[in-house]
Amino acid sequence: MSHHEKDMIMVTDATERIAHWILALSCLFCVITGLGLMFHAWAIIPTVLGGYYATKWMHIFSGVIFAIATGYAYFMWAKDSMFEKDDLGWMMQAGGYLWEAKNLPPVYKYNAGQKAFFWCVIAFGALIVVSGLAMVNAQIFPPMIARWAFMLHALSGLVIAAFIVIHIYLGTIGNPGTVGAMITGYCSRAWCQTHCPRWLEEKEKK
Repeated sequence: MSHHEKDMIMVTDATERIAHWILALSCLFCVITGLGLMFHAWAIIPTVLGGYYATKWMHIFSGVIFAIATGYAYFMWAKDSMFEKDDLGWMMQAGGYLWEAKNLPPVYKYNAGQKAFFWCVIAFGALIVVSGLAMVNAQIFPPMIARWAFMLHALSGLVIAAFIVIHIYLGTIGNPGTVGAMITGYCSRAWCQTHCPRWLEEKEKK
């Protein structure tokens, strides 16, 4: 085994990576098709995808995949995403992302920001799925409920889209070496010592 291989730690397994990419890609496709259906300025999207009717059904089917992936993600990552008392100290210093931080609480596998992103996806993802189901059969609901479903669906989509942009930045440029966790599954030992020291210590003990 080379020195480089010894310096790399498996952070995610194949199941986690596949689940992550199915969730991410289905969510991204829902956002893109949703923009095409919602805003006339984005009419190029339905045009490329074969028209509004085809785009609508693509949006619905990708939404079904997103719903299943979100549910699977909950059962896979909820345990490691539970907040701890030390997370408050991490959040008070913004994890050192916005200014220089000293004596940050040692993180287990996910920091408070990642946990917040996870619960945001779960909460707003569930809201998107429920409101989407109401939108598909809007005629059977009272007008007020149907209107709320459309508004909550759009709002939840925009919130998740905003978080996705931040997530992509922090997973690439903002934290060099992080993206490897969801591509190869490996990150450097130095990265683990910085971002998840408690988890690394427990893993090495085992």
